[in-house]
Amino acid sequence: MPPPKTKKPPKRDIDIDCGRYRLRTVKPADASDQWAAWMADPEAVHMLNAPAQMLTKDDIATYIKQFDQRSHILIGIFEKDREALLGILRVDIDFANSRCLVFLLIGDPQHRNAGVTNAVTVPFRDYFFETVGLQTMLATALARNKPITHYLFKSGWTLDKTVPAHVKSHADGAMLDLCFFSLTRDAWREWKRKNVGQEA
Repeated sequence: MPPPKTKKPPKRDIDIDCGRYRLRTVKPADASDQWAAWMADPEAVHMLNAPAQMLTKDDIATYIKQFDQRSHILIGIFEKDREALLGILRVDIDFANSRCLVFLLIGDPQHRNAGVTNAVTVPFRDYFFETVGLQTMLATALARNKPITHYLFKSGWTLDKTVPAHVKSHADGAMLDLCFFSLTRDAWREWKRKNVGQEA
């Protein structure tokens, strides 16, 4: 007999108010030359250990279409007043294990270290923990990416391990240390209980 069909998770059209900012599902129409330029930005390339690429608007539209918005979700971080795209959140969900892997990029250089990440922290995590019902978030970061590792520590994440010389640098071939972080729903609720209303 054929195995029972697994029900597909629903498509998610996400739209979350974050005060000055808005999180919403990214669509191919959101592709832009500005977004394409992010992957050639020296600071972003260094922090992400990504190869510098001269992408086009069409390349970005193709990238967006790869997301089914069910288990693989791409969310834009927008400045509400101008509807300007400042960054993206990628969320890859493993529903069988009730967890997701999260990736964050503030692409607009003028908005890095400017409070955007803090502003979207609570609404974003509440959505995936309380609305979607996941139990655990996972993230990785290069040990040298101090802004991100500081943010993760400060906002309740646990450093599970650091693997020395785990990733090869795209810049010079050096081997880089990679940090593995996690945040459970219970730990998030406890962090929020102690810190809500304070700067994340």
